[in-house]
Amino acid sequence: MTNFDAFIKVYIEELEAVVRKHPEEYRWPIENFQRIIEKMIEGFRTKTYSLEGRAIRATCKRLDIHQTYKDINAFLDKNPAVLYKAG
Repeated sequence: MTNFDAFIKVYIEELEAVVRKHPEEYRWPIENFQRIIEKMIEGFRTKTYSLEGRAIRATCKRLDIHQTYKDINAFLDKNPAVLYKAG
């Protein structure tokens, strides 16, 4: 598993938890979750993601990454994957 894969796995877990706990903060219903994940993966792949939101904050915390583009991008590009805290 690469760092990118580990990041995406944790991000998906955190995003699902946040959407279920705070649905009022999202304009899309949980039924669109898979489509949103696909868009987010592409955003991380192309480095066009946003630093805003509970899911990115929680992902960075679990992976012990500073919530900055520089640190997230360095993590995504580095391999092999680090161990992360299970959610």
